[in-house]
Amino acid sequence: MRQLTAVLKSIFQKPSLYLFVFVVIFTSDRYHRWAFWISDAEGPFYYDIAEYYYFLPATFINHSFSGDEDAPPPSTYNISRRTIGMSVMYSPFFFISNQAAKMGGYLQDGYSLPYRWGVHWGSIIYSILGLWFCRKNLLLFFTETVTCIALACIFFGTNLFYYTYGVGEMPHAYLFFLYSIFIFCALKWMLKNSTKHLYVLALTLGLITLIRPTDILIALFIPLFKINSGKDFITRLKFIVSKPITLFISSLLFLFPLIMQMLIWKKYTGHYYVDMYSDEKFFFADPQLKNILFSFRKGWLIYTPMMIFSLIGLVMAKNRLKEMFVFLIIYFILNIYLLSCWWDWGYGGSFGCRAIIQSYAVLIFPLAVFISWAWNFAQTKKTINVVVRSALLISLFLLIKLNLFQSWQYKFGVIHWSGMNEKVYKFIFLKENFTDEERVYYQEIITPPDYNAMKQGKRD
Repeated sequence: MRQLTAVLKSIFQKPSLYLFVFVVIFTSDRYHRWAFWISDAEGPFYYDIAEYYYFLPATFINHSFSGDEDAPPPSTYNISRRTIGMSVMYSPFFFISNQAAKMGGYLQDGYSLPYRWGVHWGSIIYSILGLWFCRKNLLLFFTETVTCIALACIFFGTNLFYYTYGVGEMPHAYLFFLYSIFIFCALKWMLKNSTKHLYVLALTLGLITLIRPTDILIALFIPLFKINSGKDFITRLKFIVSKPITLFISSLLFLFPLIMQMLIWKKYTGHYYVDMYSDEKFFFADPQLKNILFSFRKGWLIYTPMMIFSLIGLVMAKNRLKEMFVFLIIYFILNIYLLSCWWDWGYGGSFGCRAIIQSYAVLIFPLAVFISWAWNFAQTKKTINVVVRSALLISLFLLIKLNLFQSWQYKFGVIHWSGMNEKVYKFIFLKENFTDEERVYYQEIITPPDYNAMKQGKRD
């Protein structure tokens, strides 16, 4: 009996585990309600996703990267448009789906029903695994309770939710997973001097860079974690180069995905490097910081207000999470600046600022700082502490409700994929559907961006 009591006590002391039980139950019940492609003939494989996925059926089914008018539409995309990074991530579920199609009598073309659901489920699993490693990372610095609340806020209170269940096949949930793995392995390597984690870290960083080159910024975690002075920085550099052979092997692992891409480019284009976005570029002298943060079109904090608490925590981290403060500040500033300099700072059709979603594996730390501060506010004064905790939980719950509702609005086209503005936002706020007259008015007031003008630098 004493042992059973001890086990039960241990379980109740880990509320973040109950969150994952809830996530699994929620996923098994709701996964199909958010998928944007249920009624579409192409399944999830069109637009960007089709281009990311193209390499798998082209390689393992069609055995050719050349266009074929009789093959599904993705086969006509140019080989140079995307890298193989996302196909690598899709591949475990592609191969499972291929066997399922064979056993179930479905067409083994890479696009039939087993492939659609296989890749979709794979996307959800990657996202949940990313959340799991976020839990491991947070528990090194925060309590179980704070960790549980922070995880719930990131998963259900941000646009990571829609980019898990709605369009999880896009790169963001996958990168969120890879970011979480990278931070986990970096902490193990730097705190425990674990060589095997360094190797996983290096390969993970290579995949991140292959999928989205600008996301190599996450590598700043290595030289900036626990850095509070120039002396600390020099010590870290010495630690990094202290084992030359290990560093050499790690470098090869990092380069491996990139070399594979270069060899594919060479085989099919004759060049080791191909500019995937020849007509698209960064405008480094014209960062759209205000727009990317506050615009009613795609502003991050407008459509994901939960992260306002993360920004507050970013400032508080100077005294409450000193080990990560330098990294958090430098990473956030550089990342937001870089994202805002891209010619299309709204990043095409999206719910809010989708380009920052993978960064939630980092920004969950300052969010947890804020939650920890509020949760432990005035501990010696019980009444005040209860009031603050209640206010915190109610606020977070309402923001989660808002995010889920707006995710629903986006799925059904109430929130427009590109033409939102302040007038439209106020018109559709908390609105579930339109009358015929309202639909006409809605179409009149949306303002889709002029993408050709934006490519020329007219980005306001």
